Order: sequence, then C-alpha cells, then structure tokens
Amino acid sequence: MTSTQEKLQMLLDGKLDASEIADDPALISLADRLYGIKIASANPKKARDMVASQQSSDIIEVAPPTNMLIEVVAPINAPLPDLEPLPTLPLVPENTSVKKMSLMSKIIIAELVVVTLNIFGLFSYILGGLCKSDTLCPADGYTRINWLSVHKIDSGWGWSQSILDMVIGKPDIIALIVGIIGFWYFSRK
Repeated sequence: MTSTQEKLQMLLDGKLDASEIADDPALISLADRLYGIKIASANPKKARDMVASQQSSDIIEVAPPTNMLIEVVAPINAPLPDLEPLPTLPLVPENTSVKKMSLMSKIIIAELVVVTLNIFGLFSYILGGLCKSDTLCPADGYTRINWLSVHKIDSGWGWSQSILDMVIGKPDIIALIVGIIGFWYFSRK
C-alpha cells in the first residue's frame, strides 16, 4: 500500500483490514462513517493537523468483525403508510389579464359598424328594393338610411343623400359620437 488514494479505494471496495488503516486517522474516520467500524486506538485528525504518520500497534476493534459489503434492506412486503389524497387543483391557471368584452361593449361595436356601413350607403344594396316611391329612392342616388324616418324605409322619406354629395346628416353624426364615446367608456373598465 503505497498511496492514500489506493488505501481509500480498497476501503471503499471493502478489502482493507482494520489493522491496515490504524495508522491513518482520515481512513479510520471514513470507515467509522461508512461502515460503522470503530477503532478505539485512533484519534481522527484532519490532514493539516497531522505532523507525521504514527505507527500504532494497539488496535482494538470495538464492533464485531463484519462483512463490509452487507447491505440492510427493508422487507419488500412492508405496507406503505396511508397518505391523504392531494386536493384537486385546476390544471391550467386562469389568465386574469385577458378581459372579456361586456355585452354593452359588443352592442356599441355593432352600432358603430351599422352607422359606418350606413354612411357609405351599403344598406341601399340590401334594403333598396323596399322603396316603392318614384323619387328619393336608392335608385335615384339616395343611398343612406335616414335615422329619423327609418320607419318610412319603403318610401323616399326613409332615405338620405349619398356621402358622395358631401352631405352627412345630424343623426349620423350624433350616432357616431355616441358610439365612439360609449366604446371609449365601456372599453376602459
């Protein structure tokens, strides 16, 4: 046994005898911690505190000689302790940063879409066939629904001039302003 490294490897393999490690306090300490072998004559010291290795012929083994490779394992049929079931938790946490639109916000957005479509005269293609009058119908260039006379959509009074004539009525302006203010008010909550 020439080096401490070889002695350590042999100790870990279980091939060293107690008399062979009696002169090395570090190996005695390891044998005590790893295998429970107590050697009474040695005083474990740190390597920095050792001056020179001292030969000791007084080796007393406190524990009975054992095979160092025996491992104690619990019985296989041992019952497991009763565990309380874990509480059921939701798998995916709810994302609180995503806001859902309220019903009022959806109604206001629909109102803005209807007003915008009316300003550009797109309802004249859908509802223009309802007009039975000879004048002021979508066929004569009146393509926007008149909001104040919406109940007279089947006559010329229910229709207004096109946006191409640069005429926007007060009901259209009021509907746009109310929609924009309502959208701003309900979207900030």
